[in-house]
Amino acid sequence: MTVMVMGSYHFFTNQNLFRVHEDVTTADRQGDVADVANALADYRPTHVAVELLTSDQAAIDAQYRQFLDGRWDLPPNERYQLGFRVAQCMKLSRVSAIDFKNESDSLTIGDVMDSAKTTMPALYAWMMEMGQQRNHAMQEHVSQQSIRETLRWMNQPEELTGVLPFYLAMTQIRDANGRRVGLEWVSTWQARNLTIYANLRERMKPDDRWLVIYGADHVAPLIQLLQNSREVDLIPVSDFL
Repeated sequence: MTVMVMGSYHFFTNQNLFRVHEDVTTADRQGDVADVANALADYRPTHVAVELLTSDQAAIDAQYRQFLDGRWDLPPNERYQLGFRVAQCMKLSRVSAIDFKNESDSLTIGDVMDSAKTTMPALYAWMMEMGQQRNHAMQEHVSQQSIRETLRWMNQPEELTGVLPFYLAMTQIRDANGRRVGLEWVSTWQARNLTIYANLRERMKPDDRWLVIYGADHVAPLIQLLQNSREVDLIPVSDFL
C-alpha cells in the first residue's frame, strides 16, 4: 500500500482561527490549480481522499458525477478544486471522504483562546503572536507565488511540524474555574486525527496508491500515524510538487 499526503492551506474557509485570503476563481489561479492537479496526477493515484465528512459520501458521489458531466461548478476550496480534478485526471469513480467532525459545539477553539486571554495572558499573547506570524508568512507566499510553489514550501517537514507547539501549548489552558478546557479541545482534535487515519486505513487494499489532500495542521500527525503503522509506503509529495 502506497500513500502520498499533501498538506494544503484552505483556499476558502470561515472557520479557522487564522485565515488566508485567496481567490482561486481568477483565470491565473485556475491555471495554478490545473498545474497542481496535473502534478499530483503524475503520482498515478488509484484513490483520492479529501477533508470531507464520511457521513456526506453519498452527496459527494453525486456532486462528483455532476462535475464529470459538466453540470456542477466546483466550490472554491482545495477539497474540490484539487481533489475532484485529480480524480478526474485519473478517471476515478469517486473521491473518498475521510474526515470526522467531533469537536463539541459547546467548546470551540475560540472559547479556549478566550479563556487563555483571561487566565493566562502571557501564554495567550505568545500563542497569538505565533499564529499571526505563521499566518503572515503563509499570506506572503500565497500573494507572491503560484499555488504549486506555496504548497511545495508548506509541505517541507519543518513547516508541517511548525504548528504543533501551538497545539501542545493549548493543553496548558484552564478556564476561570480551573477546568482544563485547552486539554479537552486538543483531545478532540487528536481524536479526529486518529479517526482520519482509521477511516483511511480501513479503505486501503494491498495494491492501492492513495493520494490524501488535507488541511496542513493535520498532516504531520497523519504522517506519523502512517509511519508508526509500518504497513504503508509513504511517498514524499515533494517528489511531485
